[in-house]
Amino acid sequence: MNTLPNNFKLSPASQALITLQGDQAAPNSDWLAGLRAEALGRFGRAGLPTPKLEDWKYTDLKALNRATLVLPGGGASGDFAATGNRLCFLDGRFIEGASNQDQLPDGVIFLSLGQALAEMPDLVQGHIYLENDRALSYLNGACLEDGAVIVADGPDVTLALEFLASDGGTDLPAFHPRNIVIAKGGARVTLLEAHRGDGACFANHVTALIIEAGARLNHIKVFADAAGTFNTSLTDVKVAEDGYYGSAILATGGQLLRNEMHIRLAGERAETSLAGVYLARRDQHTDHTTRIDHLSGNTKSRQVFRGALDGKARAVFQGNIVVAEGADGSDGRLANDTIILAEGCEIDTKPQLEIYADDVKCAHGSTVGELDEEALFYLRSRGVPEPAARAMLVEGFVATVFDQFEGIEGIEVLRTGIVNWLAELGRET
Repeated sequence: MNTLPNNFKLSPASQALITLQGDQAAPNSDWLAGLRAEALGRFGRAGLPTPKLEDWKYTDLKALNRATLVLPGGGASGDFAATGNRLCFLDGRFIEGASNQDQLPDGVIFLSLGQALAEMPDLVQGHIYLENDRALSYLNGACLEDGAVIVADGPDVTLALEFLASDGGTDLPAFHPRNIVIAKGGARVTLLEAHRGDGACFANHVTALIIEAGARLNHIKVFADAAGTFNTSLTDVKVAEDGYYGSAILATGGQLLRNEMHIRLAGERAETSLAGVYLARRDQHTDHTTRIDHLSGNTKSRQVFRGALDGKARAVFQGNIVVAEGADGSDGRLANDTIILAEGCEIDTKPQLEIYADDVKCAHGSTVGELDEEALFYLRSRGVPEPAARAMLVEGFVATVFDQFEGIEGIEVLRTGIVNWLAELGRET
């Protein structure tokens, strides 16, 4: 195990995660061993993020201090749902038998990180880096073992990643997938990503997406983790000239979700569009934190996140649009709207704009409210039971977020997930 400086400020969970890293099998690569050691040293000096950090003001991981964090077991099978070209992971580890890599079009590389390290280490090394001031990225690098590597250069292709967690009993398995996705110039990629599970876990994902000039990537993501799960997901995106990145997200599961996205529009006319729906009940906590940097002129961004909260759930939305100096002609819009369905819910919303250029079009807004009583009365007066009426109004409010992605594979899965969540509305809080 690597030796770390004595840091009495580290939380019990941080210390446990450091100990677990020392229990991992040693890598067979000097480069990987060096990266793990550097990342572990950085994490040892930072520890898990706390609300003392501005970006983490509303989300606290202290509940991990009460968990028994362990390395994942050796399970080799799971109830995977993904079809078509797919990579399947159980507790962060690639399951070859459940995956399909045999029907790929020419120009597409679709491998687990372990396979890519063995077959094309130079590619992996060129795109594995330690993000500055991001402790969870350091932790991910310190425990780097598996994940997905995708390079698409050519025709339209749909690929699926499924991350399944097994039931660890009273323990909380901790795993840290790392994904690398590169869409070459002219590529058209649809990436379907699902997070599900039979048991609770601590899943710490880091994904790097590189959208080269003229490429398009639509990223459809479902967070439907089992109760008790802590899922932290960091997605770092770079979009080149005339490139496009679209993201549609549905979050319904888990105990605590931190979905963080940093998108850099780095070339002229680069575009991004983010659509998110968060639905939470009981004592769930869901956090969506985004930052879009307009670094070149005539770039365009759209963000629309809507949610509904029941029971004593808490949601966080932090959205920031930054227009850099010289990025004239940028167009950035951001909106966050939330419906409160019960007393005791909480939403912390913080839309932000930072503009350092001229001749830009930027706007942001946020609303929080309850269901329209007149609309509810109208439905009730026509014989619709109250739970069904409430569900209809919530669905009408949130589901329209995904209209811009209509026709993209995977969107119907998000719509079905909304309906399934609403089917439980009013049954328990």
